[in-house]
Amino acid sequence: MVRDWLLQHSPGDLRIPPDGSPLQPETQTRVKDFRRALGSQGWLAPTWPKQYGGGGLNPALAEVIQEEIQTLGLPAMGDNSRWIPAVMVWGTEDQKQRYVLPALRGETITWQAFNEPNSGSDLASIQTQAVADGEDFLINGQKSFITGRFDPDYLWTLVVTNPDRPGRLNLGLFMVDANSPGITITTQRLLTGSERKVVLDGVRVSGNCLVGLPYQGWEIAQSILEEERGGAAHRPSEDGTVESIHEYLRQEGGQER
Repeated sequence: MVRDWLLQHSPGDLRIPPDGSPLQPETQTRVKDFRRALGSQGWLAPTWPKQYGGGGLNPALAEVIQEEIQTLGLPAMGDNSRWIPAVMVWGTEDQKQRYVLPALRGETITWQAFNEPNSGSDLASIQTQAVADGEDFLINGQKSFITGRFDPDYLWTLVVTNPDRPGRLNLGLFMVDANSPGITITTQRLLTGSERKVVLDGVRVSGNCLVGLPYQGWEIAQSILEEERGGAAHRPSEDGTVESIHEYLRQEGGQER
């Protein structure tokens, strides 16, 4: 049943760049349509609770769904799911409904915007700031080293919330609407793939977009990075990066022969 449904709804004849560069708009649209279909079934997160967009299924069936999806040869589904457990732990119920529910339904795509041009992986040295303005915040800065193949709906954004506080104790995390005025996204082509850069110029966000307290950003970010760097004992392939590299090398090797 799972295989038949996937074959019926999955897009075919997609033009997918083998080097990991962003997908063309038409391809993005087709894959996003499929993501929404998966999300409506609860199959983007089969074991998660239904009230947050999951399928409420047992792990055995979830594994079957994951294996069948991987056989389709599609690109990554376009969402960095690492932020979702963080919002489930640190976010309010309203934030879970606003961000997690549509993400697991396949309706939105979120980029993790932590790194910056002059900070690299040293998150304690980031310069992007969020300054309080009444009940809102104004965000200014740059984010880089993002490899999203899809255009984003949200930016999971690490910022300095008070430059006068000690490093690591001065950071906050905002979920920023990627279509907000003041946001510019550019793509720099690399030898393999590409890098996306984000400029935030006076971007106004509501205070209810802050996840956790204003100075909990470092703690929240570290919990995400621990899992990202291999802290989890097991994680199913979620972004297809290794598989994409293998496929690219197989294609290149076949051309040389």
